[in-house]
Amino acid sequence: MRSKSERIKVEVKDSTEGDVRIFIITLTTPVHDFQMTDLLRQRKVIEPLNSELKRAVKDATARYLSAAESMVSALALRPKRMLKSRISESGKRSNDPGRCAKFKDPTCKGIPRRGAAHLKFP
Repeated sequence: MRSKSERIKVEVKDSTEGDVRIFIITLTTPVHDFQMTDLLRQRKVIEPLNSELKRAVKDATARYLSAAESMVSALALRPKRMLKSRISESGKRSNDPGRCAKFKDPTCKGIPRRGAAHLKFP
């Protein structure tokens, strides 16, 4: 026989309406699994499951949004990559070794010319 936790099924559907994101969470489990907890709740020994579920969903959502913000902050702090190509006075980039070799393009300074030797031009 499966344990109570193995019989629990959770389904989550989400949608967006205007500026609001809607999540519908459906939790299903056999009624007899709640017999003991229902008695304890009626005697006010434990809180209703609804309260626990609301707290759990709010906490999970807060952690999810916080993790996303942390990730964006970490990415913003990374140094930007240096461009390999140089930009000429006209604003065009010249990073083609063939162009550098053929036209002796002055904007190619700093670009390795290896690989251009095997290129043949008419």
